[in-house]
Amino acid sequence: MLTATDRSSPCDTTETGAHGCAQPDKWLIGVPFRSTASHVVWMYYVVGEADDVSRAVRVALARANSAQERQARGGGSVTAQDLEIRRITLDALGHTRLDGPGDRSAASSW
Repeated sequence: MLTATDRSSPCDTTETGAHGCAQPDKWLIGVPFRSTASHVVWMYYVVGEADDVSRAVRVALARANSAQERQARGGGSVTAQDLEIRRITLDALGHTRLDGPGDRSAASSW
C-alpha cells in the first residue's frame, strides 16, 4: 500500500529533471554589441545561478561588461537593449530545450 510519503516527490516540486528532482532555472541570454559601425556580433551567456529572468539578465550583463570581456571585444560596454532571452529546460527524459520566443526583442525593462 502506498502512503502519502511514497507518492510525494523527493524534491517537492512539479518541474523535474532527468533524475526526478527539480532542475534549477538556467537562462541563455544573447547580448548584442557593435564591432564596427555596421556589424553586430551576438555573444551568448548561460546563466545558471539566477532565480528569475531579471536576475539572469543582470548576471549576463555583468559578465558582458567585465574587464576581460570588454578587452576581448575591444572596449565598449553593452546595455540591456535588444537582448535575446531564452529559458533552458530539461525534461523528465533528460532532453534539453530552449523555451521562449527565440526572437531578439527589446528588453528595456531590465
